[in-house]
Amino acid sequence: MPCRLCGEPTLPFAASGTPYEECPSCGYVQLVAGRLPSIEAEKNRYLLHQNSSGDQGYRKFIKEFLHVAAPYIKPGGMVLDFGSGPQPVPAGMLSDMGFTVTAYDPLFAPVEDWRMRTWDAIVLHEVAEHLAQPWQVFAGLAGLLVPGGVLCIRTRFLPVRRESFATWHYRSDETHVGFFSARSARSMAVRLGLSPLLIEDPDRIILAR
Repeated sequence: MPCRLCGEPTLPFAASGTPYEECPSCGYVQLVAGRLPSIEAEKNRYLLHQNSSGDQGYRKFIKEFLHVAAPYIKPGGMVLDFGSGPQPVPAGMLSDMGFTVTAYDPLFAPVEDWRMRTWDAIVLHEVAEHLAQPWQVFAGLAGLLVPGGVLCIRTRFLPVRRESFATWHYRSDETHVGFFSARSARSMAVRLGLSPLLIEDPDRIILAR
């Protein structure tokens, strides 16, 4: 089957009985299409997350990424928190940092007027691994960036060794359906026509228009 990130042919493999496909061209690993979760299953899984604004550990986790991303965003700029989840904690923290923020989530905040605007930054915090059609999503988002605007993506990079993938904790969430490496992030940047300002282990990607 074609890679859902770059379109090139993939090679099948299994991890603990679960079928995946790896792209030799860009390094992206995807769950086979027949095993993608339903919308209802996704929503039920997300509702189990305990990611509230009152959880100081979760806020610290987000803060680590936002402090990396914020210097690349225009001061006071317009920011889209894409895939904000049941509780848009990153959106609230970005607002506290002085940005003008809109939160969007296809399940929990589905108003789509954001598609009619342009953005200084689009933030996807722990979202990319959930995307069943990552190229379609990222191509659309890149087209909404102003010149100098940035895509700020946090997603855990693949283990270097294939043997580690089967026991990798990030894979255990059934809504995690696609996995990036630094190589796949660079490949995506080239295809999108964006400049990779930062691609850094274990989970940081900043791409600029």
